[in-house]
Amino acid sequence: MEERRGSVEDLNAYRLIQVRYRNEREGLVDDVTLNELIKSDRIRQFYRPSEGRWVDIHTGPVRRGVNRYRGPERRTSVRKEPSDAVRPAGLFRRILGQGKKPISPSPSKPLDAKAWFEQGFVLLFSHGDYQGAVRAFALSIQMDPTYERAYLNRGMAYERLGNLQQAIEDYSRVIELASDDAKVYYIRGLAFRRLGMDAEAIADLIRAADLGYRLAHDSLRSLGITLHAGQSRRDTRV
Repeated sequence: MEERRGSVEDLNAYRLIQVRYRNEREGLVDDVTLNELIKSDRIRQFYRPSEGRWVDIHTGPVRRGVNRYRGPERRTSVRKEPSDAVRPAGLFRRILGQGKKPISPSPSKPLDAKAWFEQGFVLLFSHGDYQGAVRAFALSIQMDPTYERAYLNRGMAYERLGNLQQAIEDYSRVIELASDDAKVYYIRGLAFRRLGMDAEAIADLIRAADLGYRLAHDSLRSLGITLHAGQSRRDTRV
């Protein structure tokens, strides 16, 4: 059977890679996210199973090309990638409304950033396929590094995979792109809390509350913190 690039099956053809972030935390990422992390210097090392060792991104043999690199140490398959693609069947809301139907192939056009995002959204929220979702969102980001929603949803998918550090990295990127998004501060604050980083969590929850996000007030109250009218994070004692 002929393989088609962009299918759900292809998204799952690559295993996750263990990485060590600059703060020494570790987590699993897909190969496209790995290339992004290497390029942005946000990790120190990644684990290369074929050699049974950690590779330092500054001193080890690492390919840093701008194109997608899927070397044998980063994937389970060494299949050639054909040029055809699969397009999601319409907007993700319509797809969700029709139930969990498979994404039908359309070899005439390659997937763009929006189409990869929609595919990731369906994989994440309809199929519960977190590994396929993170890779779809990563491909969306690769095509459009300013795609805020792709970072946000990839972060949520990484949370479900247990990589809270990468989730925080993605939420932080959203905040860089949209600094007044109260919901993202709230979500990142909860992720910080799950990592035991209470000071960072409280700072984010207060920022979200300052921006009018009601759930942030509720979370702060559960921590014994109440913001009064006109009070900001600058004059709050925790």
